[in-house]
Amino acid sequence: MASKASIGVLGFAVAVAGRPLRLWIMPNGADPRSVAEERTRAFTRETGLPVQVEVLEWDHARARLDSGLSLRSGGPDVVQLGTSWVSDYASRGLLAPLDRQLPQLRPERFLVTSLATTRIDGSDTLWAVPWFVDVRVLLGNRRILDSLEVRNVDLADWQKFRATLRRIRTAGLRTADGVPIQPFGFPGANDWNVPHNFAPWIWSEGGDFVRKDADGRWESFLLDRTTVRGIRRYMEFVPDSLVDPALLSRNTAEVARAFCAGTQAFVVSTSELVRKIRIQGDSGGLLESPIGKAGIRAFPLPIGEAGSVAFVGGSDLCLPASRKSDPDALRLLLFLTRADNMDLYARRIGFLPADKEVLKDWAKDPTDRVLIQAADRGRAYPTIPRWSAIESELTGLFRDIWSRTARSGGCSGDELWTLLVRSDARIDSILGVEPRPMPLDSFRTMLSEMDDRPEPDSSSEILWGGWIGGAALGLAGLAWLRFRRRRDPRRPPETQGT
Repeated sequence: MASKASIGVLGFAVAVAGRPLRLWIMPNGADPRSVAEERTRAFTRETGLPVQVEVLEWDHARARLDSGLSLRSGGPDVVQLGTSWVSDYASRGLLAPLDRQLPQLRPERFLVTSLATTRIDGSDTLWAVPWFVDVRVLLGNRRILDSLEVRNVDLADWQKFRATLRRIRTAGLRTADGVPIQPFGFPGANDWNVPHNFAPWIWSEGGDFVRKDADGRWESFLLDRTTVRGIRRYMEFVPDSLVDPALLSRNTAEVARAFCAGTQAFVVSTSELVRKIRIQGDSGGLLESPIGKAGIRAFPLPIGEAGSVAFVGGSDLCLPASRKSDPDALRLLLFLTRADNMDLYARRIGFLPADKEVLKDWAKDPTDRVLIQAADRGRAYPTIPRWSAIESELTGLFRDIWSRTARSGGCSGDELWTLLVRSDARIDSILGVEPRPMPLDSFRTMLSEMDDRPEPDSSSEILWGGWIGGAALGLAGLAWLRFRRRRDPRRPPETQGT
């Protein structure tokens, strides 16, 4: 039997005499190719193994990955996957398990949220290595906020945030060119990240897109009152004139440009934007832009009923199944996920590294500290193999909501029920469970009680009315729970009617 040393030498000879190792990455950051090539040149100097970098465009990435990961030759040796894609490709047998490399990888060094994305739900097998983190927080224009003496406490929860946005709107601020300054802005139907944008508002209210039932089976959670409350709270910024409805036709990049131009006081965005604001314009940065001159302040997302829960995404690195026994592909994977290389790559593309030890140094910067704390306390999508199909359905749902809102200035309760019931049934079908639609009357009752709910600083008379409304909501919720259980053929007989 050949020794490990002879296998390594053979791999080196093949790489040099035959072809370079292939690294497939996604276009994250301003110039990911040059940054990746800089790191792979360092790898070549260290190992003698050449590497060819290929950048996949997002529009065609899934098709390229489906074919490339199925090939025994001609595909990648190491590949970047979005965190929500790992479980899909792993479940199809297209990725190599990495359990034998645990001592070298030291998974305990990674953020818990990021590490969770490397496994399939219900399994301990490691299929990927966290690489960098995408986390979204609330960013504000420092000059505008300082002029109105806005403090951190003024943005602490949903009610206080809305009150601050009203202050900005009432102040009637304008840029030096006379352009009105909008309090807040976010993308709508034409964005590519629509579920990402809704997720933190839903999670912060205790809701979710899907959730496990008592028997451990996944099902849609769209019609739960906590999810509906989160959806409505996000939607309500528009009819309350706190967000310009015209923004609902724009995508994330266009909304970020408005914030950077100084025409918008707040935006929810990523560390990538923070990095660009610190870089000179001739290097692709925004330091000389209006937001670069005004400065930024970073805040956690406003607290809801379940706290402040940020969306956490990013990317992992994987070995294709065909490279399971390739020592050179493994060397490249280990090199790129080494703490020093992870730090350098993340800094250059503008995302957070997934290594907790590296983040301790980053946390010395107060803005980065907000991002790191959000990543530590945030959530990622569940690692279910069918998540891509679910996310596609959610994208259609939220695009329909914003399209109706843009047309008429809002989405009525009955329209929202129609859209949610439709997607709820489709997600249940994707997950292999029987859809159980909520009756329209039950949905109307739930919305009515949400509307009656008082603000924390309300008078005692309103609070008393809210207490009665809360009791009615509890009864309505109990009736709906009983309805669902009666309709649920999967529930064991002894739990019926409880």
